[in-house]
Amino acid sequence: MQKISTICSCLNSYNKINILIDSFESQKYKNKELIIVDGSKNEEDFKFLKKKYLDKNYLRFLHLPNGTIYECLNLGITVSSGEIINIMGDDDFYFDRNLFSEVSKEFDKNIDLFYGDTIYKKEKKIVRYYKSFEINKNLIEIAFMPSHTSSFISKFSYDKIGLYDISYKIASDLDFYFRLLKKKNLKYVYKSKPISIMHIGGQSNKSLKNIINSNLEAISIMKKNNLNFSYLRILLKLVIKLYLLIKFRFKNEYN
Repeated sequence: MQKISTICSCLNSYNKINILIDSFESQKYKNKELIIVDGSKNEEDFKFLKKKYLDKNYLRFLHLPNGTIYECLNLGITVSSGEIINIMGDDDFYFDRNLFSEVSKEFDKNIDLFYGDTIYKKEKKIVRYYKSFEINKNLIEIAFMPSHTSSFISKFSYDKIGLYDISYKIASDLDFYFRLLKKKNLKYVYKSKPISIMHIGGQSNKSLKNIINSNLEAISIMKKNNLNFSYLRILLKLVIKLYLLIKFRFKNEYN
């Protein structure tokens, strides 16, 4: 039974981190750990959370003062003891309580990546369904990647291709996926179903400034990975997202 390590980078999350913790705890799978890395400057919030969840033996709290998202994630991955790594946000949660058991069975087949789809919520309302699709060269070239929180990646893959590039503040997960999906003989399993549920308002789209910076980073990452920037590529990606949004609105089977 392989160990699953979920890593969360958080900042000022004392009022919502229970969403992730409760969901993680509800997973019936026993061989697991949740590592929460707090990047706040103020250590009081960190101490409060650590004290509140002192009795959770599967839970580890780390404090990295003024740590960026990816610095915190890199620290969490480095100290993790699991063979399988999952990244979650502080108010994300899993769609299915039996997910970890399913993931473990798939990784027993010696795969590198398990991933699926993501549901987005605004407060209590489902507003978007992100379909990750089977890995496809054409989709990769327009930076249409699997959802981060709905992915489980072997620790070996992180050891092989490296951690997150901290020079990117918002879109380093995109750079990581480019490197992962170029891995020779990548073995993966895609499940066309919801894996995780995210609340909208993440770092990449919480403000106009972040949206602009996220797209600038994405352009830089595409060039770094030898993909010539093209407005046609960006337009095609937007068309796919719009199609999925419209399709979901007309057929919402998860409400």
